[in-house]
Amino acid sequence: MKVLGSIATIRRTSKKGNGMIMETALLCLALNIYHEARGEMIPGQYAVAQVTMNRAGSKENVCKTVTAKKQFSWTAKMVGEKDGRFYLKQKGVPTDEYAWFKATRIAHVVLNYRVGDFTKGNATHYHTVDVKPIWRRDLKKTVALGRHVFYRNA
Repeated sequence: MKVLGSIATIRRTSKKGNGMIMETALLCLALNIYHEARGEMIPGQYAVAQVTMNRAGSKENVCKTVTAKKQFSWTAKMVGEKDGRFYLKQKGVPTDEYAWFKATRIAHVVLNYRVGDFTKGNATHYHTVDVKPIWRRDLKKTVALGRHVFYRNA
């Protein structure tokens, strides 16, 4: 199956649907934007990308950060691991062409250019307005954008 936006080709390598190895910062960041914030306006998508980068600290750590356990909700069901490498499962393949296009462009800009801080305080955490995680009490709220609320260390 071809990934939208010509990023890569996913081939089923087993009955479990092992697919594309997640190794590039652009791919990992774009997938995180897509799965965490594709329904948000552009500023909210940038903010999610910035939180990812604030956690990662550098381009070299983006995939490690995105695939870390319990860091982002989508990875539990859509990312697998085999032989120490992470791969995108078939159900994680982007299906909304326009949302994938935007996610890849935002990831490119965040990785390669200086952009303003959409999180209003170098946020390292966020959640949707539908939940109220207990960890938010230990952090300082920086901004609410769309359906996400962003936080940094107090």
